[in-house]
Amino acid sequence: MAQQPNIELRSSDLPRDEGRPNPERRWVPDRPGEFSGSGVPWGGAFGMPGPDAGYALKLTADRDLVLADHEHRADANAAVAAVAAARASLSRRGPTKPDVDTAIVILGYDRESEFGSIRAAAIAGSSHHPQRIRRLVAGIPVDVIEDNAGALAKRAAAGESLIEF
Repeated sequence: MAQQPNIELRSSDLPRDEGRPNPERRWVPDRPGEFSGSGVPWGGAFGMPGPDAGYALKLTADRDLVLADHEHRADANAAVAAVAAARASLSRRGPTKPDVDTAIVILGYDRESEFGSIRAAAIAGSSHHPQRIRRLVAGIPVDVIEDNAGALAKRAAAGESLIEF
């Protein structure tokens, strides 16, 4: 349809190109509180952060654990999950079943021993007090956390202490 003679068009009335979004910018951590440089702080009071650490609780929930007298299942689950998550974080991945198996051996939940009463006192109430869990994980040497469950079971059977309280 042609332009009507009684209507004058201004330049703002003419068709325009559709706007296109700007190219994506590369993200940089420039807001307060974001980590930059070498990465996320790790170990000590910072803990051992890793992806999907809560999945370790799900993996631990249906496992058979040898509990000591006066030891609560919730505290044992929290301890095993924390050690499994710490082990997985060393590899920069989420926890898996072998991580839980290794954590069970490290904490001595795979067998009955005199260590059970010491462990029970150390983790009592840990399902509600994360600081106890952090101290527990901090007491495990990195070489023990990185080792596999079979080798750790042999070391424990030989009488070696895998954790320091």
